[in-house]
Amino acid sequence: MKRLANILGPLGLVLTVTGGIAYGILYSSGWPAVVPLVAGIVLVVASAALGFRGARSEASKRSARLGFNAAVSIIAFAAILVFLQTLAERHGASFDTTANKRFSLSPQTVKILDRLTKEVVFTCFYKAGAPEKTALSDLLEEYAGENPRVKYSFVDPDTDPVAARRYQIRSYGTIVAESGGNEERLAQSTEEKLTNAILKVTRDTKKVICCLTGHGEKSIDDTQQTGLSALKSSAEADGFAIRNLLTLRDSIPPDCSILLIPGPEKDLYEFEQELIERFISEGGSILVLVDPLADLPRLEGVAASCGIEITRSIVVDRFARLASGNSLTPVVTQYGNHVITEGFRLASFFPQVRAVVAAKDKPPGVDVEVLASTGPSAFGETNLAEVLEGKTRYEPDRDLAGPLGVAVVAKKETASVPDRNGEAGRGPAFGRIVVFGDSDFASNAYLGLSGNRDLILNTIGWLAEEEDLIAVRPKDSMSQPVVLNMRQGRTVFWLPVVGLPVLVGCVGALVLVRRRRSA
Repeated sequence: MKRLANILGPLGLVLTVTGGIAYGILYSSGWPAVVPLVAGIVLVVASAALGFRGARSEASKRSARLGFNAAVSIIAFAAILVFLQTLAERHGASFDTTANKRFSLSPQTVKILDRLTKEVVFTCFYKAGAPEKTALSDLLEEYAGENPRVKYSFVDPDTDPVAARRYQIRSYGTIVAESGGNEERLAQSTEEKLTNAILKVTRDTKKVICCLTGHGEKSIDDTQQTGLSALKSSAEADGFAIRNLLTLRDSIPPDCSILLIPGPEKDLYEFEQELIERFISEGGSILVLVDPLADLPRLEGVAASCGIEITRSIVVDRFARLASGNSLTPVVTQYGNHVITEGFRLASFFPQVRAVVAAKDKPPGVDVEVLASTGPSAFGETNLAEVLEGKTRYEPDRDLAGPLGVAVVAKKETASVPDRNGEAGRGPAFGRIVVFGDSDFASNAYLGLSGNRDLILNTIGWLAEEEDLIAVRPKDSMSQPVVLNMRQGRTVFWLPVVGLPVLVGCVGALVLVRRRRSA
């Protein structure tokens, strides 16, 4: 009996530890974890009982009691593992310590999920054992944890060819998002793609951005550094339709939600100015990107009708040279208290920007706020000829003292007139306008720089009354390799690879010598 107890005890201990690791550490609740755990506990208890019954001498009884206590400790340990796993499953928590929060949902995604009222189903077609499947499952679990209306499932096209044919799947890694009869296919499993898919399948219609042309504006189809093709792609990813609008004639199209005027070189015609002002008075929204050297009195008049003054200056900031390498590219970190910039902590770069300020005498029914401004070290050079010659110096009686606004937002109370469709009571109660003193910051060359992309897209979201798009967008994964110089590399080599083994060897030799001497 004692021999049997000696066999059952170690065997039960091994099985208990194996099941505990599988259940409590690897988070496996299937039979491979439960069976060893239960069998191990039973064997340990049986071993302790047999040992205690077979004990004859006092020493044997004491040994049996110790074995019984060990069995109780093992059972308690297993119970604690089960309890901790159950607690972790019901009340999970995670902490993201990466610099760019690559393992956390972005504020924009969280805001969209908080306002999601429709069920969205992701069907992911991945081969069994695909390495990307685990990462996508974890990401979708974050979505579902934020809003239970997000559901997902994984399908192996090899084992379920019927589903693959129904969705017309032609390659592994395809993700299908569905909601209310709308469907969107994804070939990439990034957070940005998943969030954009949610926006696309949950919206019944797309709001239209009309980009004015015919005055030397930047083109949304231009893929060169000075073009706006990246801005177009970003706006489309947020669920907008964006198209060109030729020189204004009789009216602005009724489906135009935002009129974009990006960096015109020539001024508006008089009738165009009247059309745009009427568009705003009927509740329309316009986004103006105006560059420093352009002479645009009528466009300035449109802004003035909304309480915004576009100054004829160029911002100079000597301290910006340290961050941007150019005193004509101020780095903006000061933002107004507005929905567009709420919680916005990213720097924005504006290459060659003119000062835009709130007018001293604003029209009635107009609310104006400075959206972004420079620091006090900047000033507005009004002698543009000196700028072209590369000579700038602050003249108090002539130039504008900082801090200076580079973007201003305004809301203008609408008149009680029928909308452009002829229907009374047109949606918004205010016309909206945002004026930036630069168009280059939104170009392909600078859009991806720091906070430029988020700032312009937040502005578009506000103008379109899509507040759920106003946030910091998902960031790309950022690798952070450790780069060592020659001295650091040698230190890393000699200390752990050479120094530590030599130290252990010396200590061992010293202990051996002392033992021999004592013997």
